[in-house]
Amino acid sequence: MTMSQKLLRSILFVPGSEQKRIDKSATINADALVFDLEDAVSPTEKARARDIVVKALNAAEFQQRSIIVRLNGLGTPWFEDDVKAVVEAGHCALMLPKCESAADVLKLKQYTEGKQVDLFVIIETALGLLAAAEISEALAESDAVCFGHVDFAADMALPNTDAGSGVIYHARCQVALAARAYASLPIDNVCLEVRDEETIREDALAGMKLGYAGKLCIHPNQVAIVNDVYTPTEDQVSNAKAILEAWDEAQAKGQGVFSFKNKMIDLPVIRAQESILMRYQAATQ
Repeated sequence: MTMSQKLLRSILFVPGSEQKRIDKSATINADALVFDLEDAVSPTEKARARDIVVKALNAAEFQQRSIIVRLNGLGTPWFEDDVKAVVEAGHCALMLPKCESAADVLKLKQYTEGKQVDLFVIIETALGLLAAAEISEALAESDAVCFGHVDFAADMALPNTDAGSGVIYHARCQVALAARAYASLPIDNVCLEVRDEETIREDALAGMKLGYAGKLCIHPNQVAIVNDVYTPTEDQVSNAKAILEAWDEAQAKGQGVFSFKNKMIDLPVIRAQESILMRYQAATQ
């Protein structure tokens, strides 16, 4: 099973240069951890962070965890050393920041040729957004497309980073649409609020309603809330089971469409219910 076929409700960033935070992350219940070599690391610490992350990838406590490494961008002096060291170490997926074209995806794939390595690309510029469809098309079904709204806001010269309004919200919608159109997993932007649980929950719910499969997290406080939002409720599971039982009965009668609680049910609805049960089982196993 590839990483992107697993549950990816919460994806927590961990600074690659901070050994204590990496050690602590082993105990945090995020579905995936991102060891960050990019924004969380100062230029003078890049090489040391790379060494710390490579060592962590081979540590026993992370062998059963879903790990992603965020590389420095393609145009930086650290990219090639990052990707070569991380691919050689293995046991992780790769995250490419500021992806702006299908060509960027192909450049990254050159370093993973012959190996099964999942890719997580971040769309966080205006140029990247305009190329969201071609970027998604260049990815495999086991890959993921993430939205980075803070850098996108900066690229658009916006005075705020509200992911729920304006062109940022438009971009948030477009990234989810592009990823789903080409069967990659869409991963929602971070929430900058790390203490206000209501705000975190509302932001996660907003992303889920747009079609996102999970959310990037920047603080351990966000993980449990995001996991809860992206886990089907008991009521949803009970309803899904009832609909599927009714579907089996309808099929036995040769019916392709039937009514359930005054609502018309057909195959797309059935597939949605099956998805609910699969996500619930993955979250509770």
